[in-house]
Amino acid sequence: FFLIFFFHYIHKISELTFVFVFLCVLLQGDPVHQKHIVVTFHDIGLNHTSWVKFISTKAMAPMVGKVCFIHINAPGQQDNADRLPDAYRYPKMQELADEIPGILKELGVPENRELIGLGEGAGANVLLRLAMKYPKRILALCLLECTTTTAGFSEWGSEKVASWQLKHGHKMTANAEKYILWHHLGRRTHSPEYVEIVKQYHENLYKMMNAHNLGLFIDSFCNRTDINHHLKDFTLPLLLVTGKKSPHAHEVEKIYESLPSKKNSSFLIPNDVGGDIKEENPDRLAESLQLFLQGVGIIGSVGIPGLHQVSVKPRSGSMTDYDKANPSNK
Repeated sequence: FFLIFFFHYIHKISELTFVFVFLCVLLQGDPVHQKHIVVTFHDIGLNHTSWVKFISTKAMAPMVGKVCFIHINAPGQQDNADRLPDAYRYPKMQELADEIPGILKELGVPENRELIGLGEGAGANVLLRLAMKYPKRILALCLLECTTTTAGFSEWGSEKVASWQLKHGHKMTANAEKYILWHHLGRRTHSPEYVEIVKQYHENLYKMMNAHNLGLFIDSFCNRTDINHHLKDFTLPLLLVTGKKSPHAHEVEKIYESLPSKKNSSFLIPNDVGGDIKEENPDRLAESLQLFLQGVGIIGSVGIPGLHQVSVKPRSGSMTDYDKANPSNK
């Protein structure tokens, strides 16, 4: 079942600084009676519906009955959202992470309940920040297309142009759409096999997303601070996911290589994915996620459709050998 909650409250940053926060949260399952809780956070240009679609796939069915999903939308990113006020100061990435414990409290989730984080892009950055600040609340993380550094010059310029057009024009533009498609799919958007995926993004961006609010979210992600230096102390189980043809693949690989121990961590980089594995190969993601959670002892054995067709070759508790692209194929 689904329950939607809207949270409007004031977040105190310092004695003199306050931020109004408008959040839409969707609850899928029962946080009281289901053993595990998965918190999802979406990327720019998306919202909770992308996670609901993935969770509704056949390959995820064995996991759905075992966990409760709490889908968090960044302020103003839900479908058909009202435009945020002109005076609204959009939360920074760290501030978004800091709001999550309060959201869980409002939903009646006790502080001693440990969570599984499932995030993509900007949402992956938010959940990683949450885990770094509140490690005792996190059981494991699955992060798609995660970044830990500040935006590079080229990315920063593209994001700034896109966010400015969206914030000031109050409508989606071809340039902003082009940037968002690159962010999610890389340079494969004109390939024949991507026609339907690109069409879905186009319709979502023009018909469902509030352009002004999206511009604010992109701007917040563009101005993210560097958290890479915190990885040297990161020991939580972590599944990192990227596509070999993704524009973020190099960044994700650097995160994996920076981990102090890879004993409980895994790295998935399918050859056939350009950046959005949820759309391009959801079964592969579902299988890898459930294998990862089983491997770190979080969920028991589940029957994963098609799993008998997969040859898994772990190394030190990692799926690297199985999933990572062969360098000779580059």
